[in-house]
Amino acid sequence: MKPEPSSPARGSLDAVTQARQAAQWERNKPSIYVDLGLGLFFFVCAKFTDLTTAALLGAAAGLSVYLVQRYVKVDLLGGLAMFGVAMLLVSAGFSWLFQDDWAVKMKGTILGLLTATLFLGDGLFNRGRYFGRRLARYVMEPVVEQRLAIGLGLLGALMASLNWGVAEFFSTDVWLAYTTFGDIALSMLLFFAVLRFARA
Repeated sequence: MKPEPSSPARGSLDAVTQARQAAQWERNKPSIYVDLGLGLFFFVCAKFTDLTTAALLGAAAGLSVYLVQRYVKVDLLGGLAMFGVAMLLVSAGFSWLFQDDWAVKMKGTILGLLTATLFLGDGLFNRGRYFGRRLARYVMEPVVEQRLAIGLGLLGALMASLNWGVAEFFSTDVWLAYTTFGDIALSMLLFFAVLRFARA
């Protein structure tokens, strides 16, 4: 029986994919650690103070990382870390404007709905040629830009709704644990479902 001719090619493709993924991980690792660190910093500050103070301290920490980035060559703000800093700044803005813990809790819902609207608009009316195309660069497999944008829009709407539900029906401590640990874990799991939906 003749060996399958595509087997060596498939093996070499797997090796190339693994090498690319390893290189991508090394490039993104510092920013992922920064994003997790900022989230934990907010969590600890909120435990010892209140949500408003934690949001202001978190924004200060995020700005500090942004300043440090100007003097180091390692990419500290690539990918999600820059988004995390932006979220901390928005939390601080909400805290400063409203001086209310509820406003800090609703930051995730409001931004989630805004992000969902942008992604869905791009996917439904622009075939994903703006946001979908830009995020497709970070995905290691071929995806349909329009489906990626629509999937991320639906994901944003779902996470915004879940944040509202936890904030509305549970205690501040439960919301704090959810937004620090549960939200990111659930988002990552659902992101893989979005990638499956978006595959070319």
